[in-house]
Amino acid sequence: MNPRPGWLGELWRIVLLLAGASFVGWVTGEIALWLLLALAAYTLRNLFNLHRLSRWLGDPAKESIPIHFGIWGDIYSQIARVNAHQAERESRLNRLVDEYQASTAALPDGAVAMDARGRIRWFNDAASRLLGLVTAKDIGQPLQNLFRNPEITAFLQARSFEQLLETNVPGDGSRRLEMRLAPYGDGQILLLARDVTERFQQDRIRRDFVANVSHELRTPLTVISGFIENLQADERCSDKRLERPLELMAQQAARMRHIIEDLLLLARLEAGQTTEVLDDVDVAAMLHGVADECRALRADSPEIRCEIASRRRLRGDPKQLRSAVVNLVVNAVHHTPADGHVTLMWRDERQESVLEVRDDGEGIAPEHIPRITERFYRVDSGRSRERGGTGLGLAIVKHVLRYHAAKLEIQSQPDAGSRFICRFPPSRLIG
Repeated sequence: MNPRPGWLGELWRIVLLLAGASFVGWVTGEIALWLLLALAAYTLRNLFNLHRLSRWLGDPAKESIPIHFGIWGDIYSQIARVNAHQAERESRLNRLVDEYQASTAALPDGAVAMDARGRIRWFNDAASRLLGLVTAKDIGQPLQNLFRNPEITAFLQARSFEQLLETNVPGDGSRRLEMRLAPYGDGQILLLARDVTERFQQDRIRRDFVANVSHELRTPLTVISGFIENLQADERCSDKRLERPLELMAQQAARMRHIIEDLLLLARLEAGQTTEVLDDVDVAAMLHGVADECRALRADSPEIRCEIASRRRLRGDPKQLRSAVVNLVVNAVHHTPADGHVTLMWRDERQESVLEVRDDGEGIAPEHIPRITERFYRVDSGRSRERGGTGLGLAIVKHVLRYHAAKLEIQSQPDAGSRFICRFPPSRLIG
């Protein structure tokens, strides 16, 4: 609406009022007095309208506008339109909030919104069910103060948006919960919690099955290997026709033994049943030892060299760390030609330290990299079996690094070599 007509009308009223006062003053000979009376009357009228405006602003309904004409009518109408638009926006926002709360309430995963200081602002029904939160009691409370589980408390204090925490449901040790944090807004945090009890039970059943089967296979395999060794050593079996079959039987028995040993180690790592032997690990000495050991893997082994650029040591399990490095180097040697190179590196990158195994061998296609750390996953099954691989090495590496709070990065391209990068956090470093 164009405000000019209202202002023009008001201007004409002022002109007419002053003209009338001047005329009466001219007739009576008191022009100044009548002009003063006219201005006083105009001022009183405006003060009265301001009073009505102040009262109306308490309940600015368009149908109850006190004045519908002139400048005051325009003011009331514009305020009414602004309030109507504001009410419409608030109504839309309320509908959106209601829809958002209804949708989040229907989610099976728990969601807890916290401010920058970690105090609860809102949570959905699933969070109330999984975390035991009570709306009237816990809103506004620091979330980390509501749990007795030290794992959850440390997880919330760390505020790591890349880390996942799997722990028991508070107050119910029979159920498992997966938690993660996500940033949003101005320093605010969203906690997402998912019930993973079924997946945890399935993983436990699978681990128990693999461990039990592996244990049961150990004894008959030991017996078979023993008989094969006896037959190979027996002069009565020196027939040339038996040499090759017995050699193949011994090779396959050894391969099965390695698979069983790797399966048992992987089952212990996944179940967290490894003995926690933390020690100061001299990474440089370990890399040189692994390099010397792996040079004897092949008669035409590629050149294996070490590049040590850090004096830091690791706080961890020496056997597990050596097992992880051996698996990485063995893979690199098996997939690198005789004229190639395998490099073991230990260096610092800001606060982290990096252990890297690099080769210029066959490389890995991008589609295989996301799955290469899965147990028994092979890029080329036939070639892996020919080289004696069990398909468990990288799965063991992944779990060893997870046990040491480290991360594994894989960079590779076909015919351009591979880089396996292990990043260790400051909490695991010494020096």
